[in-house]
Amino acid sequence: MVVANTRELLKEIDEGEVDFALVEGFFEKSQYDHLTFSRERYLPLCGPASPLARGPHRLEELLGERLLLREKGSGTREILDRLLESRNLSSGDFRELTEINNINVIKGLAREGRGVTFLYEAAVKRELKEGSLSVIALEDARINHDFTFVWRKDSVFADYYRGIFRELSAG
Repeated sequence: MVVANTRELLKEIDEGEVDFALVEGFFEKSQYDHLTFSRERYLPLCGPASPLARGPHRLEELLGERLLLREKGSGTREILDRLLESRNLSSGDFRELTEINNINVIKGLAREGRGVTFLYEAAVKRELKEGSLSVIALEDARINHDFTFVWRKDSVFADYYRGIFRELSAG
């Protein structure tokens, strides 16, 4: 198993280094066969002591905060970039920007009140349950996004990959 960002995983499929991948980011659908694995809520998050934990708020109200985000090439980052673009904003509009390629470090910094972040609910389920992270209730930004099982288009192993997908989906 390889853990990497969407851009790296697609490159590894293209170069024959991996056979298939589960990606969160956007990809050229004409180049890959794909099946939707799950649909996940994409959440704005902060530490439980932050005033932002009490809402509701608008997306623009977060611009005065430090933004903790994944590196370029990450699907998590691309979804945020697209959300911001749809509002004529960018990550550079936040007071400060901290780019980190490790989701656990991002969660830890957000938990300590060192910034806000945007992550999938599945990635923070435990933290939300124990109350170490809080969802920032935004009245103008509710996002769901697909995790997708992808492989090279027209692969002779497509039936085999579909079988693996069925096994993963059943578990």
